[in-house]
Amino acid sequence: RLLAHLKRDDGLWIQGEVLRLGMARVYSFPDNRAVVGRMLVAEQSARDLRRGIWRHPFYDIRAPEETGQLAGRFELVQGTVMDVAETGKRTYINFGEDWRTDFTLTIEGKARRLFRDAEIDPLLLKGRTVRVRGWLKSFNGPMINLTHPEQIEILD
Repeated sequence: RLLAHLKRDDGLWIQGEVLRLGMARVYSFPDNRAVVGRMLVAEQSARDLRRGIWRHPFYDIRAPEETGQLAGRFELVQGTVMDVAETGKRTYINFGEDWRTDFTLTIEGKARRLFRDAEIDPLLLKGRTVRVRGWLKSFNGPMINLTHPEQIEILD
């Protein structure tokens, strides 16, 4: 896999323009994070103006309680963190009272180091509103495994 950012001869950044027009959403990787911040700004602009895909309910930002039947899909989820726990080499960020069934984020291994390097302490997220993006899977309820800090936006 080789990821690249494209610019036209006149300097137009193609990925940024696609996001600004609402024709895509940001999907980043732990080994390609350099311009994710700029990409999120372009995506937010399109979302605010309801451009392109942001007019379609399929791309709505989900509440944690809406994620139960969405396993296997890439989603944006926004809610308030109810609890955070570290067990062994894994951090759990829970959005409900029952970790066995509620929406949960996990951070493990190398990703924990990336969060530390970015000065994001998941243990301080309790009570905060966040927006996350990633592939939903089902394991003790709906879950997204965070592989890098750019997947989470702290909104308050």
